Amino acid sequence: IHLDQVLVEFTCKNPRPSLPTEWALCGEREDRLEVLKASTFALVIAAGDGQLVASAGFGMRLFEALEVGAIPVVLGDHSRLPYHQFIRWSEAAILVPKPRVTELHFLLRSLSDNDMLAMRRQGRFLWETYFSTSENVLNTILASIRTSIQVPAAPIKEEPVHEIPHKAGKLAGTDANLADNGDLDLGPVETEPPYASPRFLRNFTYTAADTYRSWNRAPGPFHLFPHTPLDPVLPSEAKFLGSGTGFRPIGGGTGGSGKEFQAALGGNVPREQFTVVMLTYEREEVLMNSLERLNGLPYLNKVVVVWNSPKPPSDDLLWPDIGLPIVVVRTEKNSLNNRFLPWDAVETEAILSIDDDAHLRHDEIMFGFRVWREARDRIVGFPGRYHAWDVNHQSWLYNSNYSCELSMVLTGAAFFHKYYAYLYSYVMPQAIRDMVDEYINCEDIAMNFLVSHITRKPPIKVTSRWTFRCPGCPQALSHDDSHFHERHKCINFFVKVYGYMPLLYTQFRVDSVLFKTRLPHDKTKCFKFI
Repeated sequence: IHLDQVLVEFTCKNPRPSLPTEWALCGEREDRLEVLKASTFALVIAAGDGQLVASAGFGMRLFEALEVGAIPVVLGDHSRLPYHQFIRWSEAAILVPKPRVTELHFLLRSLSDNDMLAMRRQGRFLWETYFSTSENVLNTILASIRTSIQVPAAPIKEEPVHEIPHKAGKLAGTDANLADNGDLDLGPVETEPPYASPRFLRNFTYTAADTYRSWNRAPGPFHLFPHTPLDPVLPSEAKFLGSGTGFRPIGGGTGGSGKEFQAALGGNVPREQFTVVMLTYEREEVLMNSLERLNGLPYLNKVVVVWNSPKPPSDDLLWPDIGLPIVVVRTEKNSLNNRFLPWDAVETEAILSIDDDAHLRHDEIMFGFRVWREARDRIVGFPGRYHAWDVNHQSWLYNSNYSCELSMVLTGAAFFHKYYAYLYSYVMPQAIRDMVDEYINCEDIAMNFLVSHITRKPPIKVTSRWTFRCPGCPQALSHDDSHFHERHKCINFFVKVYGYMPLLYTQFRVDSVLFKTRLPHDKTKCFKFI
């Protein structure tokens, strides 16, 4: 079925064997798929026998429609679709009772493009996750049994760290030009000891209470995560009435301006820290300067340096002592995908992914962290970019010009949840990671695609920064003209892999609450420059 065109075959040369009360499958699979590719809807008629809830022919029609993106229209409400107790099929298929068959044309014509595309997207998720391969089918059978008896999935794996030994040098100083926030204290430097985020607190409830989300949203029910950005949030009373521990309300609950604000994290979740993950490649002096600038940064748990070069650090290299662990990770190969591996050394939910040549003041980092704590399911960062439509070539372009809309935040300076590191490394299609390795480029675009695909939300840009300048730094890959041409290719390739353009636009950036607000003399700003 496509628009007002309907194809119904009453006879065919090579009908497949079928039950007496159901319509037979016609022709070869390849021929049927070609017809379905040109179809918006695919009619799947339940067997006439009211006692028969499923059949091989019924399942074949359903799966072939999902495979090519045609929306299944199931005629007959006595049928039972696969795993109906877990999968909400109404999000991917149209279920119509047989008495309403005369209204079918009008029902289908009433669907909006928004609904049809959402159903096709959900149908593709169901097909790829549960039915596309023999391995997926077997995993789905096991997951359904496990879910029925409320047994959690196996924990998702983490990447073990093979640490490169290094020598700490002198105590790092603080560059006042880079850490300046006026007379305000940015908060406590919690280093005794570093505080890891609690893990696996919802093992039973994730399986027993979150069945809908685990089965009907990516990545599916096959893994147990230490924590997710979608975990429920306690109400405000929990900070004061004992329902939760570890909260740090502003002013002890009375609120306040800059002074009280900087003394506590506040927000809607308990206290936590973040981990800096810094990718580097044979720029030792630049790296040492960047690490030294992290000295005295509040709420920093540790720094994980991803050493992307096959050559080890110089033997005489003295690493700065910033009062926190610096873990230097040896990688198996030079790959930008290493930036997003879920290293077991990362013990916090919050990750600040940062390039070794990115210059950020402490107040900028702290503000980004506070914003991320309120938008944990999104990328929160500084440099914004967007995808533009090339009218002449009917394709997408990567654009870094100043714009009032953006759709990406570069992960050279951005916060994201560790949950997305698992999805990037183990769930996202391998073809995307392969292209990142082929071009040595586009890993930040790939992460933006992934998060927008999962959340259907754009990233959040903080502060007015659009680019970073690194005086005296060796030439970066992004300064090469071919870098932008490759990014155009990446965007269009990623669209083919996902089957649509996941990126969404946003037209605002975030600044602190009292920014540019006139205050009485006894009050102070949340941040001096933000």
